[in-house]
Amino acid sequence: MPVSPRPRNLPRLPRGFRPWLPFACGLGLVALTTACGGRPPTEPAPSVSAHQSLSAGTSPAPEPTAAAPARTPAPAPAAPAAEPPPAAPAGAGGTAPLTAEQRATMLAGPEDSLIKTPIHYMKSNEVRHDVFFPYVAGKGGVYVGVGSDQNYTIAAAAGSELMFLLDIDQSVVDLHRCYEALIEASPDPKTLYDRWSAGAVDASVQILETAYADLPEAERRRIVRLYKAARETVWIHLDRVYRRHQADQPTAWLSNPEMYQYIRRMFLADRVRMMAGDLTGPDSLQTVGAAARALDLPVRVIYFSNAEEYFDYNKQFVANIEALAGDQDAVVLRTIYSKNWVHADQLWAYQVQPLADYRARLGDRKNRSRNPMLRYAELDGTLNKETGVKGLSLIALAPRGAG
Repeated sequence: MPVSPRPRNLPRLPRGFRPWLPFACGLGLVALTTACGGRPPTEPAPSVSAHQSLSAGTSPAPEPTAAAPARTPAPAPAAPAAEPPPAAPAGAGGTAPLTAEQRATMLAGPEDSLIKTPIHYMKSNEVRHDVFFPYVAGKGGVYVGVGSDQNYTIAAAAGSELMFLLDIDQSVVDLHRCYEALIEASPDPKTLYDRWSAGAVDASVQILETAYADLPEAERRRIVRLYKAARETVWIHLDRVYRRHQADQPTAWLSNPEMYQYIRRMFLADRVRMMAGDLTGPDSLQTVGAAARALDLPVRVIYFSNAEEYFDYNKQFVANIEALAGDQDAVVLRTIYSKNWVHADQLWAYQVQPLADYRARLGDRKNRSRNPMLRYAELDGTLNKETGVKGLSLIALAPRGAG
């Protein structure tokens, strides 16, 4: 599908909400440092420029800011250009383009208000999302996640059928908008990578201008400004993602051509909604749950990154998790910064928990935040840190795919 102009959902709501992760999120700083969660929560934030971008929840150990990549990455294995399949006759399952009615349902509902953030996270510093793969493979359904492009890797591994990408920072929402237009215009990973290079600025800006021609001029200019401000940071970041492998296997959406094509099909099919989102706010997660129910798809994967370090499990958050239309196959994914936990990469421990177990623990008020919940899970014997995979822990799950 060409990158034709069409409405892009970028609402701005008046209601304020609590900034639940001022420095959190395993993403990468456009300030050109590392992602939210890229440093210990107690470490003071570095000074950053006005053009840096932040997002909620992400990953790898801090990847130092570097000069532009020494070389353009070698072309990934050739993959055929993704062509959108014919429209689905009924139902929202699969990856066929949504009908106009289904798309309207997905875009309906209020969002939490965006806030001004001092730091903007354009990339994740979590690099071992592959340890999640055995626990998300084939899940399908609805994906809900915070942060930037690490979500593409997890959703592709899960075969998610709808994606809701939340963040409290306008810059991260706009970053996903940049990815959307540029991915749709790029038939393979190498082409997408090159669209963030210095020599491609004019052509990439033209793609963005065309894709968002129907937006108010101020919003379109803001998206273009974000691309220009974040371009070099994202380019350096994507060089790493392009090369990401474990045991000679590609483990990221840009290093694995099949994952890339999956995400491209999702964007072309209008199955991705980027939205303002406060996990403890009154609107966005409630909206996601309502859309999932209306489209008759269960929420199957919820990715928090390390966002839970920055808020308590208050009544609104508990209600938000209850509103997500998950089933017995749904899982919660999180990353944990702690010197007391074994890390899968240089910084993060990774954890999987069934949504049903998470909901049950949220119903017990002794679990007032993440750390008490983890302590009680350890005391009751359901927390397993010896899973056979370094840095991966499980709650109320049996290990699988160790190695």
